[in-house]
Amino acid sequence: MSTRLKLYYLLWKIWIELAFTLSKRFGSQQAFRLFTTPVRKDAWTKPEEFQSAETINLFVSNKKLVGYVWNRQAQHKILILHGFESRAYKFHMYIAPLLEKGYGIVAMDAAAHGDSQGTTILIYEYAKMIEELEQRFGVFYGCIAHSFAGIALCWHREQHVHPENKIVLIAPGTETSTAIDLFCSRLGLGEIEKKALIKYIEQRGGHSIEYYSITRIVRKISNKIFWIHDEDDKITPLADALPIISSPPNNVEMLITKGLGHNKIYRDKHTVGAVISFLDR
Repeated sequence: MSTRLKLYYLLWKIWIELAFTLSKRFGSQQAFRLFTTPVRKDAWTKPEEFQSAETINLFVSNKKLVGYVWNRQAQHKILILHGFESRAYKFHMYIAPLLEKGYGIVAMDAAAHGDSQGTTILIYEYAKMIEELEQRFGVFYGCIAHSFAGIALCWHREQHVHPENKIVLIAPGTETSTAIDLFCSRLGLGEIEKKALIKYIEQRGGHSIEYYSITRIVRKISNKIFWIHDEDDKITPLADALPIISSPPNNVEMLITKGLGHNKIYRDKHTVGAVISFLDR
């Protein structure tokens, strides 16, 4: 973590702790605001693969979202969904192989990411974006989702049942409770603050924190799922996936890698090949 980023989190920690001294709810609101704010935004030059894309705009929650489309007329279309603090450009390595197979492709910058508007992103907003895309393009033949996009996609599939849609989960954000643990640890927030934040999220969303769980959802949906996870992932640890690994549902196929962590895994050429192979069966 850079010195600038450490200072940023330190200032937020001071502010959140001050907010908690005023009231638990106010402190929780401020913590939730940072929890849903993508902080790291790398400057990216448009990759060569994106030069040929059709640029589209989508309006979700009064935010203009930017997306990219290839081969719009294809019968089978693939939706690419990036993770937290990422963007569509980072998945350029999937474009050529998918086009070679004749697929249409849609890749979006989610709210507060890439060239899209906004400062925060919620699971519900991400899911709403997918819904809006399906209204425009129809139900996708397949969806590739990394990290945070994984829980948003699975939650959307639970609400909008389309068993014909193939799902690829790469290092998915399996348990929201783990994301909260990591967030509180990064800021040095204590158990009292963490419990208050969880309570705020539960009250806001109307569900317990366990509800926002891919392990819960994949046992309720019948979509064919290809789940790829790395043993050395520090952001979405493989341990969260153990209930699925130990007793996988019939619709879930697992691929466990080693040494790729949370971000190298989706860029790895073997991962790309495995994903294309799964979609092409």
